[in-house]
Amino acid sequence: MSPLKTQEGYDAFNTILKNVSEILTLLDKNSLEVCIEKTHLLQLEIQTKKHNIQQDEYILNDFFVILRFVDFFSSYFDLWRKLLNYEFSSSWNSLQDSLDFLRLIKKFSSINVEFFEDQLLELEKTYPYNIFFSIGATAELIECNLCGQDIDSEDCPHIKGELYSGKIAHGIVKNIVEANHVSLVSIPKDKRCVVKYEDSGEQFKLVRYLADLINDGRFNILDFCELKFSKKLNLNPEYVKLGRNEPCYCGSGYKFKKCCISKEYIEGDHVDIVAIPKAIDRVIT
Repeated sequence: MSPLKTQEGYDAFNTILKNVSEILTLLDKNSLEVCIEKTHLLQLEIQTKKHNIQQDEYILNDFFVILRFVDFFSSYFDLWRKLLNYEFSSSWNSLQDSLDFLRLIKKFSSINVEFFEDQLLELEKTYPYNIFFSIGATAELIECNLCGQDIDSEDCPHIKGELYSGKIAHGIVKNIVEANHVSLVSIPKDKRCVVKYEDSGEQFKLVRYLADLINDGRFNILDFCELKFSKKLNLNPEYVKLGRNEPCYCGSGYKFKKCCISKEYIEGDHVDIVAIPKAIDRVIT
């Protein structure tokens, strides 16, 4: 079954797929600037083809998907470029851009992006963010970008988030009356609204370690696939070995044998970064 709905879209996608496969071979050599440049040229090529195609709704929708496919790789390469340059705060935004593009591709086509989705969802776990900001506001009107009507009214024939002749229907907020609250949430609509940490901060310890491994040539970008979380016993740095009947070092007033004698090791979180060598034809089909 074709991943797109028209022959014109299918033919254009196969050409793009071949080009993207060739660009991905450069990613194994960490030639990210070259990958970004070549992807930019692909974006321009698709934009040119789009202007010259028949103005058919289904063809335009297919070209929307193809553009998002190329946009994804542009964002994906930018993500890894920033990450390997230790620009962690900025790379988080590129990661969210990449995931947004994947969601659109999955929604409007059957293009197989499973590898990249799985990899990026695992990559998310290396970042320190689990609480996000969300604002609430009151507006006079939310205008449809396609017809200009109130998108929530019966006058607007469009559905938010759906595709019409190569354009996504969405609401444009007009005349904000007030911003009435800011909330902290764990499942936001937009994960970009986070507390900003310094790139050198301890909060980025895990993603920094991943960047070190790749920069040191321990494995390639496409090899990263999974994090395995577990518990591990570590030496307690505060532990002091005393006689059983001596007062405990912690200051509790109890004898050592009745207090911290068993705390020489403490349980801590442990993460293994799993990398499995991948051939290009296994990550993109």
